[in-house]
Amino acid sequence: MISTCLRTFIVLLSSLLTSIAYAQISEEAWKTFNNNTVNQFIIPAYKALSDSTTSLHESTQALCQAPSDIAIKYSQERFHQTMDAWQTIQNIGFGPIEYSMRSYSIQFWPDKKNHVGKHLAKLVSSGDQSLLTEERFPGAQVSVKGLPAIERLLFNQTALQDLKTDQYRCQVLTTISHHLVSIAHSLHSEWLEQMKSQFADAKQLDGYFEDDIDAATALLKTMIEPLEVIRDLKLKRPMGSSFGSQKYKRLESWRSKRSLRNIELNLLSLQHMFAGQNNKGGLSDLLPKQTFEEIVELYASLIKDVRQFESPLEEAIQTEQGYQAASKLYNKMGDLHTRLENMAANAGIHLGFNSRDGD
Repeated sequence: MISTCLRTFIVLLSSLLTSIAYAQISEEAWKTFNNNTVNQFIIPAYKALSDSTTSLHESTQALCQAPSDIAIKYSQERFHQTMDAWQTIQNIGFGPIEYSMRSYSIQFWPDKKNHVGKHLAKLVSSGDQSLLTEERFPGAQVSVKGLPAIERLLFNQTALQDLKTDQYRCQVLTTISHHLVSIAHSLHSEWLEQMKSQFADAKQLDGYFEDDIDAATALLKTMIEPLEVIRDLKLKRPMGSSFGSQKYKRLESWRSKRSLRNIELNLLSLQHMFAGQNNKGGLSDLLPKQTFEEIVELYASLIKDVRQFESPLEEAIQTEQGYQAASKLYNKMGDLHTRLENMAANAGIHLGFNSRDGD
């Protein structure tokens, strides 16, 4: 009986101390976190996306003007640069990215019914110049307007020869890359000109948010919920229910062999939002020191595990050792997700409806 009472007392005391520690977070502190995150992470990341899409478009133009091994390799490098930038900001699911299905236009994935392949093949085979005009292409199927379509055009064994012999195919490539420039430029501009002020004054009349806590909730959701996407769609779905049932073509960006690179960039991005640069910034001044350090360590451990894979994920999950390593990643992401959800709840942040609930 004494032991039970003592354990109950320790649990209650721990809960009380946690409440006291988190009770010190003021709305002004959340406002500082919000503005720092927007100015130091979100806007620079969208600027990087805008710059990289410009470089990608220029490289595809050069490729189509003078197709060569060097030119296609350069375009592939610019594709990787753009996908790097997109994976870094992919977690931001609110604001301008919500308008006109821009997220899907940048990357239609997962593509469970091969919409990209079917619609891209139909577009390329049509040879219809009118479909590629600035007036009509924005209304094309969302699956052919983004990075997965470009990946298919640049990363296959006959890519260079296909682009050399089919001028219209090259025009499709440059049209898609130009459309990406337009989207990325708009996202960066709208964050600068519209969203930034919403965080500077979250209580403005008819604003995007109710107050600074509401704004912080939006940011924390983009820090926490994406872990489920990485865990369930980028890892578990391709792995299947057990070793032997894996399907590597379900991996994100498997054609360009960057599935693991995407995951690493996602985790680094989420870690940056949480901890800031060199563990200074982010939530470092808002959370109890022990809680902050424990979560930082979880991120570091996950990223270390990702970097220890000796082959592309597309190949690794085909081996028992690689499959087990991927399973370990999956479980650790679940642990981190749970820890972050508890952190938010203890801080008085109610994340509310998860868009993936019920999927």
